[in-house]
Amino acid sequence: MGSLWIDHIRPTISTTKFPFSKHPPAAMSTALHTIDHIYLRVHNAGVVHQELVEKAGLPVAWPFCSVADGLASGAVSLGNLIVELVQVDTACTALPFIPTYGVALAPGSTLGDSRAWTAARDIEMGADDSFYGPGDQLLWTRAALPQLSGDTLDTFFCHYTADQWPLRAGAGEQLARSEGGPLGITGVEALIVTSARCRLPQTAETWNRMAMDRGDRDGPAVRVVAGEDEGLQGLTIRVRDVEAAQRKFKELLPHFPDSLRWQFI
Repeated sequence: MGSLWIDHIRPTISTTKFPFSKHPPAAMSTALHTIDHIYLRVHNAGVVHQELVEKAGLPVAWPFCSVADGLASGAVSLGNLIVELVQVDTACTALPFIPTYGVALAPGSTLGDSRAWTAARDIEMGADDSFYGPGDQLLWTRAALPQLSGDTLDTFFCHYTADQWPLRAGAGEQLARSEGGPLGITGVEALIVTSARCRLPQTAETWNRMAMDRGDRDGPAVRVVAGEDEGLQGLTIRVRDVEAAQRKFKELLPHFPDSLRWQFI
């Protein structure tokens, strides 16, 4: 694995790359393996997911379906990043509060190892919180990262019971075979995270510490910029033709929300 790189570190912006791989994380003495996925909460998640798959030609990371009473989600692959669309109604009791945005991190090996690693670097990590599906089947366990979260952003470690890597690797390979679909997507260059100005230096430094001792392959960078609160501003996406992607985005994805911007490069 290559070495970690940081574009630049300033009081207002931080850029750190994380690895993406078709293989599951090997045991290692680091906090995280990669950015597992991001999520966006929208009222018409099913419609947006359908357009991303059927019109933009993006591979299905997992199909849109009901996860629990009042909670449904589906996800697509952008090659080196999974984007999940989440829809919640008032009947949802499994997860009563879901912020607008989420960043899910895959632990380097186990949640326990990540907890020890983050504690040694003064990064707070919440208690394990397990999520069960029908028949009390354990689906995943998560642990919050309060220093990287806020009212509208949920940043957390996520450990799945079932092996997710073969499915996700297949989705990434499918996108490559289709030459990025109609938008010509080749991967995500960066995830733009916002932080309130009063927290900005601390947020940027925490992301940098989170990435210590990491190797890098082709994972998206994390850039921290000033905003009203902790959140996600958008994605910087590599495409084959910027002008064509900009034009087709508006045509193919009329219902994609403005709350997560796509910048093509």
